[in-house]
Amino acid sequence: MPRRWPPKERTFASVIDAYMNSPKYQQLSQSTQRTYRRYLFLAAEPEGLGSVLIDEMRPALVQAFLDGLSDRLAAQNKALTVMKAVERFAVVRDLLPREITTGCEAPGSDGGHVPWTEENVTFGEGNVAPHLSRVITMGANTGQRGSDLISMRWTDIEEVQGRPGINVTQKKTKLEIWIPFTQALIKAMATWERRPGFILTKPDGMPYGRRQQLTDAWGKERERHAELRHLTLHGLRGTAVVRLRRAGVSIAQICDVVGMSPQMVQRYCRFSDQKANALAAMERLEGTNLQAKILKLRES
Repeated sequence: MPRRWPPKERTFASVIDAYMNSPKYQQLSQSTQRTYRRYLFLAAEPEGLGSVLIDEMRPALVQAFLDGLSDRLAAQNKALTVMKAVERFAVVRDLLPREITTGCEAPGSDGGHVPWTEENVTFGEGNVAPHLSRVITMGANTGQRGSDLISMRWTDIEEVQGRPGINVTQKKTKLEIWIPFTQALIKAMATWERRPGFILTKPDGMPYGRRQQLTDAWGKERERHAELRHLTLHGLRGTAVVRLRRAGVSIAQICDVVGMSPQMVQRYCRFSDQKANALAAMERLEGTNLQAKILKLRES
């Protein structure tokens, strides 16, 4: 005999339906809607949270749902973000009787993706497929989202006071910025084949039609490398931030370079390893002292 579920209008699935049909959801960017949709559909499944009666929804059930994604940390974090969005929408509209995510946990759930370490970047650049290696290099040195990386064209490059950089209009924020190239990026790009059109392309030389194609390509590639399986390409944004911070760049300057809010810069910096920061501080201190000694010798 087939199993019978409660009527949909009395279950959490109906809350998810209401959220997805609301102006609140429709006002999200297309890329954000696609990302949210994946986890909303997963939660709406009867085996997920969809068959739970509205009056029975509580944090323990949401945490159990999140625990089911514990082998995919990035997915677990995003699922919690989506559940919080549903909660904010539903509670104030009396679609839920109470908050359902209070106390729920997911690694790194306070915002942002875990930045790649320098070892991760070096390994990735040297071991993944060439077209994705270039994505890693560009992401770690410019700090841009994947949707902006794949939109970069060779004609967007502009030299300012002798330094090449690239003009970007961020898809998510519509912010227009010029990002100066690091010496490492300048050196790397000098070895890349320069064709008319986009800088980053698929193996066949064609552009990425949408961000999801890059996400899917990375998802398959990272499964081949145990060292990279826990990392998302979005985490390279944090890598660029941490590099700048360790070099002594102020938060305000990082915001200008990367096109990011101070709050997000601080969130990414929280991942910065204390030992690496301490070593970087000593290198800067000793480097400054060395320069002072050289200047003193020249003056004597």
